[in-house]
Amino acid sequence: MFPSSSPPSDAKTVPGVEHLPASRSTATRYEDVDRVLAKIIDAAKSWRDSWINISSTQLGVVSEYDGLWDPIVGASEGLGRPAAPTPELQLEQALRLKEVYTELRADLLEELDLIETRIVKPASSVREYIDPMRKTIKKRENKRLDYEKIQDKTTKLQRKPGKTSKEDASLAKLEAELARVSEDFYAADAHLRDTLPPIVSAAFSIIPLLIDSVVALQNRFLGLYYTTLHTYCEEHGFPSPPPPMEEVVAVWSAGYEPVKREFESIACIATGKAVRQPMKLPDDPSLQDRGQSGSPLTPALLVNGPRRSSSGLTSTNGSIASPRPNRIPSMTSISSQPSPVLSPRPSMGNNYVISNLTPTDFTTASRLGQQSTPALSPNSMRPRSDYFNTRPPSTASTVTSTASINTTASGSSFGAMKKKPPPPPPKRIASKRLEEFVVAQYAFSGQGAGDLSFREGDRIKIVKKTDTLDDWWVGELGGVEGNFPANYCKSG
Repeated sequence: MFPSSSPPSDAKTVPGVEHLPASRSTATRYEDVDRVLAKIIDAAKSWRDSWINISSTQLGVVSEYDGLWDPIVGASEGLGRPAAPTPELQLEQALRLKEVYTELRADLLEELDLIETRIVKPASSVREYIDPMRKTIKKRENKRLDYEKIQDKTTKLQRKPGKTSKEDASLAKLEAELARVSEDFYAADAHLRDTLPPIVSAAFSIIPLLIDSVVALQNRFLGLYYTTLHTYCEEHGFPSPPPPMEEVVAVWSAGYEPVKREFESIACIATGKAVRQPMKLPDDPSLQDRGQSGSPLTPALLVNGPRRSSSGLTSTNGSIASPRPNRIPSMTSISSQPSPVLSPRPSMGNNYVISNLTPTDFTTASRLGQQSTPALSPNSMRPRSDYFNTRPPSTASTVTSTASINTTASGSSFGAMKKKPPPPPPKRIASKRLEEFVVAQYAFSGQGAGDLSFREGDRIKIVKKTDTLDDWWVGELGGVEGNFPANYCKSG
C-alpha cells in the first residue's frame, strides 16, 4: 500500500525526500487487526444463535416425549374396552424433563447476554476507536500520489536534452512544486509512522482477552447444562454420565429383537407383499391416496386403510384375482355384484351397516375384514347367526376354504362380473400436412423455363423437396410454381 517514494538518482535532491520510507508493514497490520475483530464479532453472534437453536431444539424434543406419554382426553370412549393407564413413572419423568429443559432454556438465554457484553461490544468499540486512522492512512496515500505525479514530470523534463528557455522555466516551477509536496508527504508519513503502531498494538492486545472470554463463557454454558441434567438424572435414577453408545444399542436390541421376531412370525405378515416392498412412501402426494393398481380407493377401504391383495391367492390361468378374505368391499360393489347360489342367506341390502355388527374379541379392523362378499368369504355358506355364534376359523383354514370356493364359483362369477366391451374409438380425422416455408437469402433470376425467380427475403412455400440442400426444390411464390436452388434459402 505504501511503496518507496524516493526520487531517481539523476533528479535533483530535495531535502527530506530520502527520509520517506513507506509504512507498509504498519498499515498492513492495521488492516489485519480490523479484519480479525470483524471476524470475532461475526463468529460470536453465530455462536450465540447456535446455542439458542440447540436449546430450542432440545425443548421441542422433550415436548414430544411429554405429548407421547400424556394421556389423551376421551381416547377410551367408544372403544368398548378399558384403556390401559399411562405408567406413572414414565409420565412423571416426561413431565419433569420438559420442566427441566424449559428452565434450562430460560437460564441459558440470560447467560447468552454475556456474549454481547463481554465479546461483541468490546470488539465493536475497538473497531470504532481505530476507524479514524483509516482517514489518516487515506490522506497520506493521496499525498504520496501527488508527490509521485510531480516527481515523474520533473524527471521527464530533466532528462530532456536541448531544453528551451520556456522548458527551463517550467522545470524550475516543477522543482519548487516537488519540494512542497515532498514536505507535505514527509509530514503525513511521519505522523502516521508515529501514531499508527501504538494504536495497532493496543488493538491487538485486546484479542487474547476476547478469546479468554469465549473460553470462560463456553465452560459456563456447559456447566449450566451439566448441573441441570445431572440433577435430573440423580432424581430419577438415570446413570450420569451416560453409558457408552454401544451399551445403549445392545440394551435396545435385547428388547427390540424378540418383539421383531414374534411380529414377523405372523403368517399374513411373513408371506405378504409388505415384506418385499420399501418402507419409503412415494414422493407424489397423489399416489398416497391410491391403491396398488392406480385406481382411487373406495370409501369402504378407507375405513381401515388400503390393503394389498395376496399374491398367493391369484389364479394361475390369468383370470381375475380374488382379493384377500379380510378385504372390505365397497358398498357399491356389494349391491351391484350378484351372489352365487350356494346356500340361503339373509339379504345384504341397506341393512349392511358396519355399526350394527355385534362386537367380538377382535380389533375393529379384523371385525370389519371378515365381512366380505359371499364369493370371497367362506362364512357366506352359513346363516348370519352361525357367523356370530361360532369362533372364527384359523388363518390357514380361511385361506384354504377361500381358494376352494373361488375355484368352484369362478365359472358363475366370471360371467356375472364380465364388463361390457368398450366402444370402438372414434375415427381419427386425417391431419392436414403442415405447410413448410423457406426464406430467400439471396436473389435468384430464373435460368430457364420452369425456374422460380425470387428476391432476397421472399418467403417461398415448399411443394417438393429432397434430403439435401445442394439440390433443386419445387416451390411456390405469388401463385407461381417452379424450381429453385435450395442452398439459396434458409428455414423460415
